Amino acid sequence: MLGIKLILVLGMCVLTVCTGRHSVLARERLLCGDEIVKKNDLSRLCGQKGCLNLAQMLYFKNKKIWIVGDSLMVGWDGTKLLKNNCPKLISQALRPRVMNNRYSFSGAQISGNRNQGTVDLTNNVSQIILNSQFKSVDILILSLGINDLNYSDNNIGYIQQRLQANIIRLKSNNSNVVIIGILPFESYLKTKKRQYQLQEMRAALTEVYQNFGIPVLSWQQAGFCIGYSSLNDGVHPKYMTYRRMSTTIINFMIQNKTTQPIVLKKQRLFVSNGWQTNEQGYRQYAKNNILLTDWQKIGHTNYYFDPINKSVVFEK
Repeated sequence: MLGIKLILVLGMCVLTVCTGRHSVLARERLLCGDEIVKKNDLSRLCGQKGCLNLAQMLYFKNKKIWIVGDSLMVGWDGTKLLKNNCPKLISQALRPRVMNNRYSFSGAQISGNRNQGTVDLTNNVSQIILNSQFKSVDILILSLGINDLNYSDNNIGYIQQRLQANIIRLKSNNSNVVIIGILPFESYLKTKKRQYQLQEMRAALTEVYQNFGIPVLSWQQAGFCIGYSSLNDGVHPKYMTYRRMSTTIINFMIQNKTTQPIVLKKQRLFVSNGWQTNEQGYRQYAKNNILLTDWQKIGHTNYYFDPINKSVVFEK
């Protein structure tokens, strides 16, 4: 009888230990599943023990990951640069061989011109492909678009063209790289230069990524809904929001870790209609991909476009 009681007591102890461990794992799985959790539940990052299985850890162990993004991938929270930014949190979780975030810049756009203070994707990619180390990169994350929405008057078709052209350039210089797209997060700025909505931008970028067969992270489909109170200035997330973002990106990378087919031929033709600023800094206007020249009336203003470079010379 005593032996039976002893066995029952030991069994209950083991059960308690296991239950305690499973409760920790359960909290981590909640975090990994991007559930809305309390601050106290975020004591451990997704990617540490209990979150990634052995196969996943081994997969990323020898990978070289580069991130091309804007201030969200730099780690700006609206007031300061965070030490534990998105790339660092992702690196802590996946523990890749290399995590390179040098090609992410605050204010970066898909379109625009570096000479006018904007780090545009085309000039950025030109620097990337000159780097001999790029040919050995395994995973490239593209996280851009919100600054085009907030600060650029480039039309949405031209933005699609620039994203498409630069994906082709990247893939042509490293045929083995796995590209992952991340859609613009959120913006509560009252004044924006764009003539389209955030949802239109997200849909337009999704079309480009899907045209290549590139997996693209949609925050809404991931169940990530955030309000103004989670951002410091209407654009840049607070630290706890960055952590939630990071776990969502980590999960997406895990789910899409195998190499996807990239189609470089038979690309869809995206059409530019409206204002665009090209890589040389020329401000132009297109109608169905045809750039205007000479005198043209747009709205209530007359513009003169240079016949050679198609840029605006003056207006009246």
